[in-house]
Amino acid sequence: MRPAIRFALTALIVLISIRATCGKPRLPQTYPQQAIKFTDEVRFHNVSITWDGRHYFAINGGNEDYCDLNEYDGHGRLLRHHTMKLDGRAIFYHPQYRKLYVKTYSQDLRRVELAQERSELALDHVFADDNSSPGFAPDGQRIYELAEGTVHVYEFKSGKELKSFELADFYDEGAYARALAVSEHYLFAWTSEVKVGVYTLDGEYVTQIELPRSGYAVSLSYCNGMLWVAEDADGKTDHAEGYWYGYRL
Repeated sequence: MRPAIRFALTALIVLISIRATCGKPRLPQTYPQQAIKFTDEVRFHNVSITWDGRHYFAINGGNEDYCDLNEYDGHGRLLRHHTMKLDGRAIFYHPQYRKLYVKTYSQDLRRVELAQERSELALDHVFADDNSSPGFAPDGQRIYELAEGTVHVYEFKSGKELKSFELADFYDEGAYARALAVSEHYLFAWTSEVKVGVYTLDGEYVTQIELPRSGYAVSLSYCNGMLWVAEDADGKTDHAEGYWYGYRL
């Protein structure tokens, strides 16, 4: 075979190989490494965390009269404390609207106005479960809610349910059965108190991640390229220290 022909065939094989793998999502590590830990002092429970590109925002749940929404820098240093009248279950920063949204203990989604420390109704009676902690697609297009073993997929803008599917092998135990986190390519749901199942965005089981510690059930979150869980403060009406742990996948 002539050198020129051999070179052309080799280049073609390499090109085909690159095209076959380009854009294919990387599988998460099954034993992820902790990348960050910081203290989150709240009343009641540490329930959810999000990232706006510069700051983390963590919200608590348990009582709407004692709601803490704490703002941190990228190293987990407290910047500001915001007092809100929300019983939070999940918080999300929408990159297009540049707003924070909170799913409360209800079937509603509320839009947060930090400067005024207030919130407005964004979606009314959209969720299937009062106590669920849904995951939000990082691009802000869809919301994924796990309720009684079914994942409901909603359009963010309208709240319209686009589809639903059953999730296999999730941990069907109390609040663990109501928490879902979402990355660009995967869904994350508890399969035990220390293990998290990884699924495609259509609910197909992929693998399982084992965390170094158990986390508060509804705290399961995904933001800034990390999977998060919290060690619960359980602060009652007095403040107490909880902790957030972020794991690189």
